[in-house]
Amino acid sequence: MIPQGWHRADVVAAIHKRNTSLAELARNNGLADATLRAALSYPRKPSNEIIADFLGKNLHELWPHWFDSEGNLIVKTRTRSAAQRSTQKRTAKLSPTGGRV
Repeated sequence: MIPQGWHRADVVAAIHKRNTSLAELARNNGLADATLRAALSYPRKPSNEIIADFLGKNLHELWPHWFDSEGNLIVKTRTRSAAQRSTQKRTAKLSPTGGRV
């Protein structure tokens, strides 16, 4: 079972308790306002490190599903796409004029 880490609202609340915001923290680090907000939804190590350092936490504690205990990004293997798994024969698409696309 993968530990859940911090909820994004808890991260934002912890930043607000330190009298700042994600946008202000981003600007103080030379980033666009939305950059750190995006780091709450997708792993972006430099942005996640800014947040973790500000909160005095390590990356794994905040986002154990993205970073291992050493702070390295966990690479997930992708499963085959639905198109690759399909056993049905694919039908060719036809253009509006009746020819194949």
